[in-house]
Amino acid sequence: MKRFVLILGLLLAVMAVGYLLGPSAHSDPIKDAPITLDPDLVKLEQSIAESERKSNLRPDNEARIVWADSLHKVKTPYSIVYIPGFSASWAEGDPVHKQIARHFGCNLYLARTAEHGISSPDAFKEITPSNYAASAERALAIGKALGEKVIVMGTSAGGMLSLYLAAHHPEIDALILYSPCIATANPALKLATKPWGKQILDQVFQGEYFINSHYDNERAKYWLPRYHTNGLITLQTMLDEFMTPEQFQKVKQPVFMGYYYKDTAHQDQVVSVPAMLEMFDELGTPADKKEKVDFPNADAHVIASHFTSKDLTGVYQATEKFMTDVLKLPSAPASTATVALHPKK
Repeated sequence: MKRFVLILGLLLAVMAVGYLLGPSAHSDPIKDAPITLDPDLVKLEQSIAESERKSNLRPDNEARIVWADSLHKVKTPYSIVYIPGFSASWAEGDPVHKQIARHFGCNLYLARTAEHGISSPDAFKEITPSNYAASAERALAIGKALGEKVIVMGTSAGGMLSLYLAAHHPEIDALILYSPCIATANPALKLATKPWGKQILDQVFQGEYFINSHYDNERAKYWLPRYHTNGLITLQTMLDEFMTPEQFQKVKQPVFMGYYYKDTAHQDQVVSVPAMLEMFDELGTPADKKEKVDFPNADAHVIASHFTSKDLTGVYQATEKFMTDVLKLPSAPASTATVALHPKK
């Protein structure tokens, strides 16, 4: 019996060592790189459009500037940078981001992060933490060109990138986070960055690609219908490295966080609500400068898009109130046209 236990113990030890020595994801470190932009805002807009035209994008997925005054393309006191979530485009926050920007007279930059929106069956095959973070950094640089102060707004993984930026850029004025991805609702994704992570993903998805077959035709235009599972490894690598208490403590800016939660059976099924609530408590932001609001009627992970949310009005009103009461932003002149909260799909 003792010999059997000894042999079993040795076998388990060998298996454990084999697992730990198995292949795992290794990414290049994120580097600070200088970003050069044309100081002429009209030329900047033209260069963004030209770059997007060369990027082989799906229709209407390109990054763009939404001007507070399209007849006078000048810097505004505040600009808003919107960062969409994993596999998504600017439509993930539409129309709430436009309505908020219009209400407060802000230039709005609708960013497109690395490898997102491209017209390729191999989307995300080349995405890395380095180029993913770099695309968020570039979006922030454009936001700085468009406004004297910058508010960063993000949904899901865009919220994760917003927190990443805030921890590294104290000059950011505030964050608006919609369903920020601090951890995925399914904790199994954490295996993606562990030994044999890629092999596990290949088994789960029966290949190297994930296919979004549950999107209808209209929504599928703005979320990638298919992408390489390397994207999931990149996402989890970013979560492992940057969604930590040490990073959250570096975030000192005012923060608004909105999320879908009604009860344990009816809540966000994409990202972890407990993880985002824990993050909220760990922020370095003073208590009177941060606010969390659950939207039980949103009925979706994506709470600010007309494609998914059933409570656009509630999300908009809570965001506007925070920006008025906490950030003290003045409203734009009442004569400014408004953007419909329920646009035609």
